[in-house]
Amino acid sequence: MPVGNSDGEDFEAELDTVSDAETSDAEHSSDDDLDVLRTVLSVPQPDAPMHEVHKALKTTQQARNRTLKKTSVLDTKIITQGKTYALFYHFWVIPGVFPTTPQPDVDPCSPTPWTSPEAKLNGAMAELYQCVPKDLHKSMEKYTPFDSLFCAAVSAERSNIVHAIKGCAGIIFSMLKLDPLLFTSQTDIRKRDNKDLLDLLKKKREGDYIRLAPVLFARPDAMTANEFLKSPVLIKIVSVEMYGKKILSGKVKGQKARGQRCNAQCVTEGLIAGAAVMARFLLTHDPEFTAIGAETKINYQADYDFYLERLFKCTPWACSIMNYFNEEVFNVTSQSRVPLANDSPIVSPP
Repeated sequence: MPVGNSDGEDFEAELDTVSDAETSDAEHSSDDDLDVLRTVLSVPQPDAPMHEVHKALKTTQQARNRTLKKTSVLDTKIITQGKTYALFYHFWVIPGVFPTTPQPDVDPCSPTPWTSPEAKLNGAMAELYQCVPKDLHKSMEKYTPFDSLFCAAVSAERSNIVHAIKGCAGIIFSMLKLDPLLFTSQTDIRKRDNKDLLDLLKKKREGDYIRLAPVLFARPDAMTANEFLKSPVLIKIVSVEMYGKKILSGKVKGQKARGQRCNAQCVTEGLIAGAAVMARFLLTHDPEFTAIGAETKINYQADYDFYLERLFKCTPWACSIMNYFNEEVFNVTSQSRVPLANDSPIVSPP
């Protein structure tokens, strides 16, 4: 499983210090701290000696730097969690999930969150409480910048992930015997009418782009229901996310990739759903990976949720998909999703 990064610091205490400095100083600071506060709050008189003015300015700057440093540590932690969320849980943050309320009594891994829009929102909120470390829960509820920092990190990491996969798309799709030059430019006009690509995106090359695209099956030319999402293309995409593009050439050494930095030991439903929408995007001529494709009008976000919902239903098919990916990517038997919270044990599938 992926394990959230944490250095064990109490960020809640730091946040309280930043947001309630005067109260903290008055109740808990030493005499020296009180002297510093008085110095900061006192404005030198117009006729004050220059050395007193310099001293006041220096003390004020030092106090400001300490506050900024504490805020920076918290913000960095939030951004890190946003990146992890994008990779393992959701490519998009559901509107309305922030500000969070006290943790909903919902199992985000059950089919329940998909029964209604309200249930979906509660499920997403419960999932946040699972994947975000406990020392950030209070910040998630009360720290105003949490929303913007987290969402910006998710958006940026989604773009970074797609960029990384796009950079080795020619190799990822090589087993399908496609022209590798088609992947040198995402907007290559030839992609729009290329018969080989359309065979992988549409039913008999005609009509709308379908979410049950042939490329997502083990054998695009002989699709069967039990082989949906068992595409070797998806295995390669997830492998690159976990180990970097070096894995495509059989190498294991080198700079740590996203999955390795998170100490990932098994797949999540979000990883598989993300690979599915990226595989389809890379075969299209959509210029950017957005919620809805600019050229194809494919609703990538809705299709992502569609794949995610099916995987969460824990049907025999869904369990077989989790097993398949864990065996192919991690060489282990599947254990479905586990929390990413930093206080969770490192769990390997049995």
